[in-house]
Amino acid sequence: MNLSPTRLNALLNKVGQDVAWRAGYDCPCRNPRSGAADPGCANCHGLGVTWRVDATAARTALAAQKIQRQWADFGLWQNGDVVLSIPSDSPLYDIGEFDRVVFSQSSEPFSHTRIHDGTDRLAFPVVTVSRVFWLANDAIVEGGIPDVDAADGVLTWAGGEPPPGMQYSITGRRRPEYFCFGDFPQDRAHQGGARLPRRVVLRKFDLFGRSG
Repeated sequence: MNLSPTRLNALLNKVGQDVAWRAGYDCPCRNPRSGAADPGCANCHGLGVTWRVDATAARTALAAQKIQRQWADFGLWQNGDVVLSIPSDSPLYDIGEFDRVVFSQSSEPFSHTRIHDGTDRLAFPVVTVSRVFWLANDAIVEGGIPDVDAADGVLTWAGGEPPPGMQYSITGRRRPEYFCFGDFPQDRAHQGGARLPRRVVLRKFDLFGRSG
């Protein structure tokens, strides 16, 4: 019995969700011998990888919990990791190491502190901002809700802006973002190289600096 890539693709597309995919590239600052990035690089900021500015829309499905437990048995699992099963008719099928993936139909909470210096930005895709506040003489001051630029995450206020130099808290919901981890994806060695779904491990992008 042969597996049908067409039928598997149809199933995965039916149960999957939309994502935005940005390919990653080694930064030219990386040492060709050690692979180490220049910590002062203005292009990659010491990460050693840069990403396409524009994203490609794609479709994918999450692997079963059994598959994720198997990945955990390797001892490489971190909280927040996900395993994808990518249909071969999705653009994401060509994903490579350190590519970035945003789940366009999911959201998760965030809460961070920032210092207001006129260049405030959030380095992740924001769905909503629900609260901004800071302390003045130990009293809580409620701020206004800023607009978030969809392209670069820059915050702008129409009112209720924090004072210059003020440290403030900002809370809301964001789109989950991941990067392709390790030596995945790999082609399945079945049916003479047929384009069967690829299994890929993704790791939370905010862990990139210490996990990549």
